Amino acid sequence: MAEIEFAGWTGSGMIRQASFKGLREDKSAREVVAETPIAVGSGAAMPDKKLKAMVSRGPARSTKAPMGRKNARAVAPKVARSGGSLTVMGVSISNPDKALWPDARDHTPVTKLDLARYYEGIGDWMLPHVAGRPCSLVRVPDGLGRQQFFQRHAMAGMSGLFSLVKIRGDKAPYVQIDRVEALVAAAQLGALEIHPWNCVPGDPEAVGRLVFDLDPAPDLKFDAVIAGALEVRDRLKAVGLESFCKTTGGKGLHVVAPLTSKDAVTWPVAKNFAHIISAQMAQDSPSRYVENMAKIQRTGKIFLDYLRNDRTATAVAVLSPRARAGASVSMPVDWNAVRRGLDPMQYTVRSAPALLRKSTAWDGYEKAARSLAAAIRTITRAAPSKKRRA
Repeated sequence: MAEIEFAGWTGSGMIRQASFKGLREDKSAREVVAETPIAVGSGAAMPDKKLKAMVSRGPARSTKAPMGRKNARAVAPKVARSGGSLTVMGVSISNPDKALWPDARDHTPVTKLDLARYYEGIGDWMLPHVAGRPCSLVRVPDGLGRQQFFQRHAMAGMSGLFSLVKIRGDKAPYVQIDRVEALVAAAQLGALEIHPWNCVPGDPEAVGRLVFDLDPAPDLKFDAVIAGALEVRDRLKAVGLESFCKTTGGKGLHVVAPLTSKDAVTWPVAKNFAHIISAQMAQDSPSRYVENMAKIQRTGKIFLDYLRNDRTATAVAVLSPRARAGASVSMPVDWNAVRRGLDPMQYTVRSAPALLRKSTAWDGYEKAARSLAAAIRTITRAAPSKKRRA
């Protein structure tokens, strides 16, 4: 079994260095696929003072009356027609009848207006999980099967409803969604997916949550993914972390662990911790799991993708639609629903709002935040020492 250790732990709770031996540190150069943003024109840049002001004042409040997660519902849209456009929450939706998905498993196209109304209906539930964090948008403005863009930076002509945030080490400002109206503006851009950072809201340098992405090989049944998610939950629980589950909008599941913002744990350390959990599962059950993304090693197994836990890494937002056939969404689910028979494809842009209204999934998310520093201390104490092995 490979040696796993954290080093440099001090009494103040800071980690100077984290390492583990005998395990892959990251992807090989050949396995890295660049995330290419749309070219940002010079007009997208904003003066530093204005960017700092946006960040310092925090997320803008929606003008929409708050509903809260428990009362999230499909909203009868306040739609107004203006020429060839319609407006939703004051946002003009051009070409509202344009089909973005051929259907939502109901033989009916999902239009640009449908997407705007979807974001309006679930926006108050979704917003706390994206606000204050840089976001990447997957844009398919002409509909599924047409040209697709991955955009993380602001660009000239974008709606003023989006917030812009300056990130250390990058000259161009990043997009941020801090109000429900900005979600509707994302629909106007043809943004079928929203991928936020996993940082603390308002602080891109601080780790705000861990995301474990269980990505099964095509030949694997979903019941195996369910068992894997339950195992991740139990391993996190054993080191003091609470977690929540959501579908990915595909054949996988995400296990999300909210973290307190007071820990001074760096991103590399957070990623190493997630790698350790994943590596332990792969070492204990090598026929079921793999923590190396090389496709040659993944046949019949679940890839435990811990690489979501890095400073600039993203994960699809809870309730975000996916740019995939069927207009599926990443749906929050109660742990008691994560069992045999769960069908992740039942959650679509059309069905999710009504199902969300009846769900208690992710209740208590904010109060469930736990200390990653404490979890690291726990897993360090449990790790076999070199002396015991000698």
